[in-house]
Amino acid sequence: MLETEALAYWFFRLNGCTTIVNFLVHHERAGREGTEVDILAVRFPFRKELALSGQPMEDHPLFEAGDRIDIVIAEVKRGRCELNGPWTDPTKQNMHRVLYAIGVIPEPHVTAVAQALYDPGSYSDDQCRIRLFAIGERENPNLAPRIVQLCWQDILAFILDQLWRYARVKAQHRQWDETGKELYHEVMLHGSRDGFVQCVMKHLIEERYGD
Repeated sequence: MLETEALAYWFFRLNGCTTIVNFLVHHERAGREGTEVDILAVRFPFRKELALSGQPMEDHPLFEAGDRIDIVIAEVKRGRCELNGPWTDPTKQNMHRVLYAIGVIPEPHVTAVAQALYDPGSYSDDQCRIRLFAIGERENPNLAPRIVQLCWQDILAFILDQLWRYARVKAQHRQWDETGKELYHEVMLHGSRDGFVQCVMKHLIEERYGD
């Protein structure tokens, strides 16, 4: 039940992101295959969960964006953090297509923003911040400098801390999908970071190698 895209989805969801899994970007030419974004996430700048309690939830430090809209284009891998060819080859213009599909950048500026995302791997202005995330088991020294490399152990540690710290509130999760319910169950079952992380990482390794 704990697939990689689903785990990444819950990391972004618990950080207050509006998230789409497997966001398909179509090619403008008939018969040409488009490309796919594993995770497309948008987080608005004034997000505060449990704000009326006086003690709002703490999100991951990666999402301290000030007063800008935060946009994430994420590639998800079981193994080493990596970006597929569509996101590293400017001649394919897939970054342009994604930016047009999202609609956050005015058309005259799309090319310049796309180039910034190809290298160094992020873009920001007064209104928004757009970043590429490479999610995987371990970091990759060959990726562009500003690409956010996020490892599974860090994701799982955040999920555990969030569900454990706010267990009373998160216990009301009848509407969650099966992955969210399973994560909550495993957190409550293990009760420790090491036990939870090891359990889920073992599952990911088994899925990767077919044990």
